[in-house]
Amino acid sequence: MTQISVPPIHSIHQETKKMAKSNMLLYFLITLIMVIPLFSSPAPPTYVYNICSNTTMFDTKSQYQTNLDTVFRYLSANATNPSGFHAAQAGSGTNDFVYGHFLCRGDQVPSSCQECVTTATTKDLPKTYCPNRKDAIIWYDQCMVRYSNKSFFGVLQQDGGVVLSNSQNVTGNVLHFMDVMDNMMNNIVIRVTNGGPNKKYGTTYAPYPSVLGIYGLEQCTPDLSTTDCSQCLVNAIRSLPISEGGQTILPSCYARFEISPFFNGASNLTVSPPPPSPPTSRNNSTRTSSSSGKSKTSAKLIAIIVAAAVILFLALLAIILYFVFAKSKKNYVPAHADDTGEDFTTIDSLQYDLATLKSATDNFGDDNKLGEGGFGSVYKGILPNGEVIAVKRLSRSSGQGVTEFKNELLLLVKLQHRNLARLLGFCLSGEEKMLVYEYAPNKSLDNLLFDPITQEQINWGVRYNIIQGIARGLLYLHQDSRFRIIHRDLKASNILLDANMNPKISDFGMARIFGGDQTQSNTSRVVGTFGYMSPEYVMHGRFSTKSDMYSFGVLVLEIISGKRNTSFYLSGYAEDLISYAWKLWDEGKPLTLVDAAIRESCSSQEVMRCVHLGLLCVQESVEARPSIDTVVLSLDSFTVTLPIPGQPAFFSKTGGESDIGKIMISLESSENHSIPASVNDVSVSEIEPR
Repeated sequence: MTQISVPPIHSIHQETKKMAKSNMLLYFLITLIMVIPLFSSPAPPTYVYNICSNTTMFDTKSQYQTNLDTVFRYLSANATNPSGFHAAQAGSGTNDFVYGHFLCRGDQVPSSCQECVTTATTKDLPKTYCPNRKDAIIWYDQCMVRYSNKSFFGVLQQDGGVVLSNSQNVTGNVLHFMDVMDNMMNNIVIRVTNGGPNKKYGTTYAPYPSVLGIYGLEQCTPDLSTTDCSQCLVNAIRSLPISEGGQTILPSCYARFEISPFFNGASNLTVSPPPPSPPTSRNNSTRTSSSSGKSKTSAKLIAIIVAAAVILFLALLAIILYFVFAKSKKNYVPAHADDTGEDFTTIDSLQYDLATLKSATDNFGDDNKLGEGGFGSVYKGILPNGEVIAVKRLSRSSGQGVTEFKNELLLLVKLQHRNLARLLGFCLSGEEKMLVYEYAPNKSLDNLLFDPITQEQINWGVRYNIIQGIARGLLYLHQDSRFRIIHRDLKASNILLDANMNPKISDFGMARIFGGDQTQSNTSRVVGTFGYMSPEYVMHGRFSTKSDMYSFGVLVLEIISGKRNTSFYLSGYAEDLISYAWKLWDEGKPLTLVDAAIRESCSSQEVMRCVHLGLLCVQESVEARPSIDTVVLSLDSFTVTLPIPGQPAFFSKTGGESDIGKIMISLESSENHSIPASVNDVSVSEIEPR
């Protein structure tokens, strides 16, 4: 550590001299605090996440390895680039070309950036995380390093990232906290995207009661266009988790927020010029030129120290004043503020006018009707720009208010996942309330699955992909989105299929939000579709993520068998699909459950795993049902050991009246429950206020 010696200050005015003596120790300590980081070694990089291609590998003695080493050397040599970004490529043929770049977080000093890039290129990527992979990305807290055998320079990529969440959940008004965070993060997108070719980076801050504040950081790779950077950041912000801090890390951009400072604030500070040097004493006018030089040097150094101390003092004073202000103001902030007065500027930008939707759907003509449910109809529409949409025209008798409708829209807009139907906008005009979704060319799963003519179109490979996609969509709703969402109406008609037969969960009209550590709730108004609702929900109004898992289990058994649970009946053997599946499992004949149309071409191992998971999900005991992350892992890897399923819920032991029938009778005679049984079609559910 460098020592700093302060010369004598005999030349300072007497009053200044007295003040300097009394504060010299303070100035000296402050100076040490500010100077030590400049001479200390950078902290080792903190590993966050990595992605390695499992399909493209190379030999360590190949030309690709040589070119990769060359690219790594270029990156490491340029790691002190002031922009914190550098791209390099090496190779002479199409098969061994290597492209690579690094991006250091915008607030990192060059030494920290260099340490991070060097670690990635000499230790972690080649040896620890991605050895012999032709395509890899690794993220640290300080930087990101990426390489590939295909050029990605200037190309927007948003797949393959990760969302990380702080372990601490938000206390108090969760929606208000997330709205403040959203507004704060979205407000600097334009500033970041216009950062120019050298650095697309920005930090931000928003005050918030009960915490120090909300701090945000956003960054794109500088080679992205303004439009691509903006699109990447908007999607990253939408994916941020609901917690006291979190980050979305994508190959092309990065967004993070915390309730305490985590970035180098000096990167955005404008430092004021130091105050003028204090006047010298008249007695010093007769000094020699040598003494005068020393005095000037002495005064100059002290002026710098004083200026630094003043800057730090003002910063500390601002923090203290903020704490005092926040503490005094906290008593006037309700613990659960009402959000109904929030500005709907963002959501209103998604509004379609009624005339446009009428024209797109040929005035909601029958020829464009895709389906009809208990709460309205769905129509196909074509906008003037050629975009194909699906318009859900909600029933005018739903009784839902404008504020509740918009609150529901705020939720739907924030849900972004490849296995969720994407909301494009809405229409509010008089009594008309409509939702505009992306169009699914293959309509809903039930249209293909339960039609004898189209069943063969969805072979086992397609069905297995659908099961996996639904599971990933549920994983996002239950664990990975910023809110914990309980769908409450998962069924075949609410699974839409895109042009590539990828499933998209739709119809969130009955969905409920859980905040913080909440895991279950009760309702006196049971809504859903018979045959898909769990026993505890039907009988007691209790719903949780495990009630969604029950619905998922029923859906899996339907996909395997090609039969509806609600209309299944096998005389003398089983009264419902769940009972039939259980009997076959118990008799050691689970493959008999498979739809005859695909039985000869299915994978017995995958079918066995799906039947196993389906029966576990429909267990009567909530604790016996697996969580969605276990299901996703079990579908991706057959090495996961699953418990043996027991007798499922609603299984009729006597062969007489089924348990589900008894439950229906019991609830129909109850005054405390209202059960709108949604039809098993492309349904349009009423959006229920939270």
